Amino acid sequence: MNEPVEFTVIFRACDKVTAVNRNPRPFGLEKTELVKLCFLSLEKALENLPHKIIVLGDDLSDNLCNFFTNKNIKLITGVFGNDNSIRKTLEIAAQVPDNQWIYFCEDDYLHAPDALNKAADFIREQPSVLQQSFKIYNPSSWINLQNKPLFLFLPDYPDRYIPKYRKHALIVTTSSLHWRQVSHITFSFIAKSATIKRFHAILYKAAHRANDRMLSRKLFGRLGYGPGSRAVCFSPVPGLSTHMHRDTMTPLVDWKAILDHTKAALNN
Repeated sequence: MNEPVEFTVIFRACDKVTAVNRNPRPFGLEKTELVKLCFLSLEKALENLPHKIIVLGDDLSDNLCNFFTNKNIKLITGVFGNDNSIRKTLEIAAQVPDNQWIYFCEDDYLHAPDALNKAADFIREQPSVLQQSFKIYNPSSWINLQNKPLFLFLPDYPDRYIPKYRKHALIVTTSSLHWRQVSHITFSFIAKSATIKRFHAILYKAAHRANDRMLSRKLFGRLGYGPGSRAVCFSPVPGLSTHMHRDTMTPLVDWKAILDHTKAALNN
């Protein structure tokens, strides 16, 4: 139960594009500063866990190259474009041992300080958290999620609370947090290396135009139920990270306080 969880983080960074979807950044942040702050929050969240960080820098500015050069990471630079940078992360992931957990992380996700420790709790406790079957819709139908490959998605997107987007979903608890089953993710998620290799074809195809909608549909279907559902995914409630776009921030967490604390570390 207490065995360490080892993470390999593949952090995709690009400060030449402000936002693919043109959604304004919160708190008046410009992209280079945002990347630095999100990376520092990730470092903080990993500091008590065995890990290594690989930064895939896509057409980085000199400012950001210098920032990463002074970090204890592996930095890979080039001019990739969004689609090819995702494909490059899959190439990197193919070299990670099967028993390690990979965190694919885009550069605009701010993390709570305990984010990865709580994710590690779920990973360690997965056999007990998901050990029982569940009755879904039809009382005679039992769904066993224990043997499905596990994905974790650390933000809690606010649209899940808008009435027309609400879904029935399982709620489970670890020793430290509630988690809700979800059917949609972006390209920032945690999964075991063996799982990434198993679904490489789906991930590679979804990299075209960064199609996270297709990725989610192919992997999770209707929340992990039925023959079209290949895996299961859970998000923490409240969320442990937030996508730093104005309209998609994880609710009920004081992200301004976390950001201000991270800024202080950046300026020291």
